[in-house]
Amino acid sequence: MQGMADHLRRAARQPAYEVHEILEGTPALDLGVRFVSGDYLEAVDAAFAYLDEHDPNRTGAVSGVEIHRIRDDDARETVWRYGHSEIRPPADLTAHWGFDVTQTWFRRDAAA
Repeated sequence: MQGMADHLRRAARQPAYEVHEILEGTPALDLGVRFVSGDYLEAVDAAFAYLDEHDPNRTGAVSGVEIHRIRDDDARETVWRYGHSEIRPPADLTAHWGFDVTQTWFRRDAAA
């Protein structure tokens, strides 16, 4: 999905952002470009939309997604990455902070 505006951005020396699906492993396998944009935030939105559509429960159906910035000299840089194997259960926040940070705070005497 690449529009005419993306070609004009490249001509104006603005970076392009590509969303790639990645199959994790050693070495990782690039399964191809899923979206191209001249705007980083639009690429992030597209990456999350792709994840939501193909792996909504994050079960590992999509192994990984990366956003690459491509400069006008064709140099590539990974600027954002999601990897299913990198997901960890939440840390024990109560042990870390000393209280349950997920609970709503309210004063009992103020509730009316």
